[in-house]
Amino acid sequence: MYVLGMNQKLKKTLKKFVVYNLVIWITIGISIPAMVTGPAQFRYFDEDWDDFNYSPEYNETEWNILIDPHSHTYYSDGSLSPRQNLLWHISMGFNAIVLTDHNSFEGIDEIREIARNEFNDTIKVLPGVEWTTARVHLNFIFPPDLDLEEIESVITIKGYISRPTDQEIEAAISSAHSLGGLVSVNHYSSNKRLSKETPTRDQFLDWGVDFFEIINQDRYFSENHQFCIDNGLGIVASTDMHEPEPVYAWTTLNTSEFSEEAIFDKLEAGRTGYIYDSFGSPYDVEHKLNKAYIFLYPLIKIGEMFEGAYTSDVSGVQLGILFVYIYGIYLLIEGCRFVIPKIKLQIKNRKEKN
Repeated sequence: MYVLGMNQKLKKTLKKFVVYNLVIWITIGISIPAMVTGPAQFRYFDEDWDDFNYSPEYNETEWNILIDPHSHTYYSDGSLSPRQNLLWHISMGFNAIVLTDHNSFEGIDEIREIARNEFNDTIKVLPGVEWTTARVHLNFIFPPDLDLEEIESVITIKGYISRPTDQEIEAAISSAHSLGGLVSVNHYSSNKRLSKETPTRDQFLDWGVDFFEIINQDRYFSENHQFCIDNGLGIVASTDMHEPEPVYAWTTLNTSEFSEEAIFDKLEAGRTGYIYDSFGSPYDVEHKLNKAYIFLYPLIKIGEMFEGAYTSDVSGVQLGILFVYIYGIYLLIEGCRFVIPKIKLQIKNRKEKN
């Protein structure tokens, strides 16, 4: 009877463990797509920027183009449509952008058509893509005369969590150059949590990159800046915009005419400057809170934690600790369920003896 009772308890415990694992892994499985393709924190409408317009102070005789070489739409992990991406950039003083969705060319034709047909005298768009892997994030910026079929026939997307070899990275850079494109190394920092597999600046130099970001959002990378100066590389400052917010930096150019071709030619020549405001621009635009985001917030945050694990050894350790907590809590609960009845029985027996 004792053995039979133990077997029943063991089976019951194993069933609980299986159910517990199903709950945990289903939650994780839902959280990742909730983070990647889930709702934005706010709801955005085209008219949100009707009453807001900001331009930084700069020498307008020296520079006439304010370009953002790094931004996203909802065709990758951004919150805005291509049209809203344009409206936000216009409201923040830009008159040129490069669309660089992660591993996606899907929004290029749409945003260029809108810019050319509706905002031709206001803002210009260059086609691009952020070649995003677990080892590198590179922006490929293409000449404006290329169409999507030409670009996609040459550029191979590796995938967000892939780990391309050094040879594959070098080949991708060469492929972008073969199309007449430019290559920028994104948000590279010695102080940032990077994978040990991330190439060095010297490797990127040997592979022929054209630019390093010296500013990404509100982060200024002085080491990148000095490296570019020492090695004759171009510099860019980017918003890396995923959702609308204040702007800290604008890349500046001076062109003889306001055209896509003239803007690309100046980028190609590496004749860029930048404006940097460490406090950030004003952004007096109120967006409506998205109720779906509030509902999914816990899952989105869990997904963000797992999404960061592939780029950082520190995050990998933290992920391991998370599972120690998850299964430690289970063992603690089951241990208490096993021990507490025994303690209660012992107390009861002692009381009966007394």
